Amino acid sequence: MLVVFPVGFDERFIVRALVRKREGANGLEAGDKLLAIVPKGYQGEQRTVNAINAIKNITSPIIGGEHMVILEVPLNGEEIVTKISHAINDNLTNDRLILAVLSGGMRPLIVSTLLALLTIEDVRVIVESDFENLSGHISLELGPFLAPSNRRWTRIICGFLDGKSVRKISEELGVSPATISNELKEMTKYGLVKAEKPDGRAPRYKATNAGRLYLKIKGERCYED
Repeated sequence: MLVVFPVGFDERFIVRALVRKREGANGLEAGDKLLAIVPKGYQGEQRTVNAINAIKNITSPIIGGEHMVILEVPLNGEEIVTKISHAINDNLTNDRLILAVLSGGMRPLIVSTLLALLTIEDVRVIVESDFENLSGHISLELGPFLAPSNRRWTRIICGFLDGKSVRKISEELGVSPATISNELKEMTKYGLVKAEKPDGRAPRYKATNAGRLYLKIKGERCYED
């Protein structure tokens, strides 16, 4: 997992996100990387320096100090986004999972980080932001918002939520299981479904929380809270 975050004056928001558990992405583990985004010349702001040092002290025993990258960006619009985008691509981990913690730092850095994330392909992106009083947080995946509207996809997700097999769904849709398999490969790119391979057998798919969110976004009535 690559954790991307703008750094402000308070490291508490970032630390809370690093220890938080979520679907398929628990707290920080060995092999993960951190990408801290700061404005050029941040060394002149001692509070930012202190926040970065605090994060290093907490995370280094887990991932190693060499796996935290500090990215200084100029505050001039387009260049911020492109520089962040390139840095994300350069530091992606093998699982292609990104956790974006957008709770601190300058507002232009937060917006630029979100825009940069939209340019990264074939990744699972979780965006989180804590309330300023630390009373709670939001956690949403980008995939459902980027996925195209597709009536067949919604019916496949509904089928999985009803406990139906790929073969049963294909029969209901009047297409071959191979066609459904091709659809599932595309849906996986947006995190709408997840493949599980028990005992090395053929993958079995299930709907994810992102898939449920996709149904809500598209206004599908098959999903109920």
